[in-house]
Amino acid sequence: MTERYRCNNDEETASSLHLSAEETAIKCSNDHDLRVSCYCEENAWRLVHRCLFHSDPPKGNEWDYHVIFISNEDRCCPMFMQRARPKDPREYVCWDYHVIVLRTRKIGVEKIDRGNGTNYATSEILDIDTWLTPYPCPLEKYLNGTFPHVDDELDPKYSPCFRVVPAKDYLKYFYSDRMHMYEKTTGEWKSPPPSYKPIMNGLESITDQYQKLHEVETGKKGNNISNLESYINMSERYQSSESLRKYGLVMTIGQLRAKYIT
Repeated sequence: MTERYRCNNDEETASSLHLSAEETAIKCSNDHDLRVSCYCEENAWRLVHRCLFHSDPPKGNEWDYHVIFISNEDRCCPMFMQRARPKDPREYVCWDYHVIVLRTRKIGVEKIDRGNGTNYATSEILDIDTWLTPYPCPLEKYLNGTFPHVDDELDPKYSPCFRVVPAKDYLKYFYSDRMHMYEKTTGEWKSPPPSYKPIMNGLESITDQYQKLHEVETGKKGNNISNLESYINMSERYQSSESLRKYGLVMTIGQLRAKYIT
């Protein structure tokens, strides 16, 4: 992701060029250490991989996970309490897109008391780019804190849209060589890329996957080999069952509340 007006560079969290995204998800000591600034689509990919396959006990036994792309048709979405700005509820950043993780408690799983008189929320957000606490953050609190302006007299073109994708399908189908962050005219990255290998799992054939990954690793800066745009584009409303499985369903903030907050 890139900020509409500015993109801050934080230090990278991965340490080895030879590691895969899956391996770095395992090696990180906590969720926030997964964060690589301006590569939220990959942060979310590694986060759900970590939650589903490398937690003890597996968090997938208790929760259903979804990846959510946040954007709008103008690619200018104001979001408050993001770490790209000082920790101040009045500060906001305009992202072209942002990616977070939603987890919802499975039907039949009892809400467990935390020991302080409060229960787990039914739906929670995992966003390693937010200042909001607690982490994970109850969905209602996250929406109120991140989009406090939505219920005001906001120009509709700045209102957020949410593309909700089942986490396991996102892990299976997403791929990106990161070239959307590379300026061919200057030969420079808009923000330093992660040092682990690009996520190319979603390419339809293994032959293509290894060929394209080889091109990326050998520094051949060709065309953008990615389906990232299919997730970001909020004007594209997929109808077929296959496309819905890959790219999910677009919702307004009201529809998201109605579906996941009880």
